[in-house]
Amino acid sequence: MKLPPYKILLVILDFLVLRVAFSVAMQLKGVSHVQGEMWKYYLTSPEFYSFFIFSFLILLIFQSRNLYRQNIVLTHVKQAVIIFICMSYAVIALSAIAFFFRSPWIIDSRLAVASFAGISVTSIIIYRVFIFTPLYIRYNKNKERPKKVVIAGSGIPAKSFAVEMGIGNIYGFELVGFVTDELPKGSVVYERYTVLGGIDEVDDVVQKYDVNEIIVAESGVGYEVLMHIIDQCRQTRAHINVASPLFEVVHKKFNVDSYFDLPIAPLRGVNEEDYIWVVKRAIDVVGAAVGILLLSLPLAVIALFIKFSSPGPIFYSQIRVGKHGRQFNFYKFRSMRQGSDQDQDRIVRMQNFIKGNIENTNGSSKVVNEKQVTTIGRFIRKTSLDELPQLFNVLKGDMSLVGPRPCLPYEYEAYDEWHKRRLSVLPGCTGLWQVSSRAEGGFDEMVVLDLYYIGNISPALDLQLILKTIPVMVFGRGGK
Repeated sequence: MKLPPYKILLVILDFLVLRVAFSVAMQLKGVSHVQGEMWKYYLTSPEFYSFFIFSFLILLIFQSRNLYRQNIVLTHVKQAVIIFICMSYAVIALSAIAFFFRSPWIIDSRLAVASFAGISVTSIIIYRVFIFTPLYIRYNKNKERPKKVVIAGSGIPAKSFAVEMGIGNIYGFELVGFVTDELPKGSVVYERYTVLGGIDEVDDVVQKYDVNEIIVAESGVGYEVLMHIIDQCRQTRAHINVASPLFEVVHKKFNVDSYFDLPIAPLRGVNEEDYIWVVKRAIDVVGAAVGILLLSLPLAVIALFIKFSSPGPIFYSQIRVGKHGRQFNFYKFRSMRQGSDQDQDRIVRMQNFIKGNIENTNGSSKVVNEKQVTTIGRFIRKTSLDELPQLFNVLKGDMSLVGPRPCLPYEYEAYDEWHKRRLSVLPGCTGLWQVSSRAEGGFDEMVVLDLYYIGNISPALDLQLILKTIPVMVFGRGGK
């Protein structure tokens, strides 16, 4: 997904401001006293180059706290508070590194660190809150070509967006009308805005009115209907944002963007940026190969523990369903007693759980017979170490490092049609559900998270999820 120009500009400006703040801090440290060769000394100092790495880490902190999201950029007090918190983290980290590691590559002057902290925080807040944000709001309101928006829906959520666009349109929207199957074409939904067509006509509407964005705010429909609406919208060239109660789990688990304080979940069009899949596969191959190499010793130790803790094979191979319903051999370390995969009661309970006929009684989206889990199996399941052999599945091309989890054939048989959309891409070793809710929530919520991931796949998101998986494994959060 292409980055909006304002985000690119903010990243560049943030880096430059940090760069200037660091330079001033270095001057106060004493570089300015080096007379004629001051700049030669400064430009060749290890600290000058080490700061480039440190500045990128600060930008990552900014990204993690959503300082590049439009709903934060357009605020004043909230944005200033987040900037202060982020820079506090950065300065504490810099101080800790300087304290524990003595190196010419690290700023070892308390004056320089304090100066950098004060100058950077003050400068970033002033330029962002008092200069960039007002200019950006004015640009949105006055730009010659506003962002044309169509709302998919006609209920209360859809009307709420229409009302907000008329009250304080700081995003530069121009509402064109509505698309819905609930009302006849031409029906008035709000003030002068009417139904421009049905859901199946959304591509024609986008082309005719040169629409830039579709907000899916249909209410009172089920998952199957909502997914049909989303599928139709994703076939257009417009950007898609979903504002539906059925996507509430996304809003609960992630600090997603919002319009007018109304949460939305962005989804990419199905034809956007094909190069992502090439990059994703390259990352998978390299990541899996490096992972197997680095983890060879832990893999061997786990194998020995399994071998001597209970009778049976070390590895467990199972038929799973992957991309587009294709079956493949799925590898894990054996964590349960032999024959436990033939537990008919578990099969029935899992199918009922998928269909929503029973509650999530064990606090997990996995239905597990705890009596069948071995002693070492309990530990490796809790920490997800039993999943490590799936790196070989990644090398084979059956799986990706990140993606929806593959399912068992009997689970696939219990799927509703909209559930099967989660397997439109390669299944993964980890994913949004694993790092967010894992042992919480129902099956439908897990599928929604998978579909949100599919609609936002990018190398950056994959890397973020891989990094978030590490603490989940270390602390065993939600494992069963």
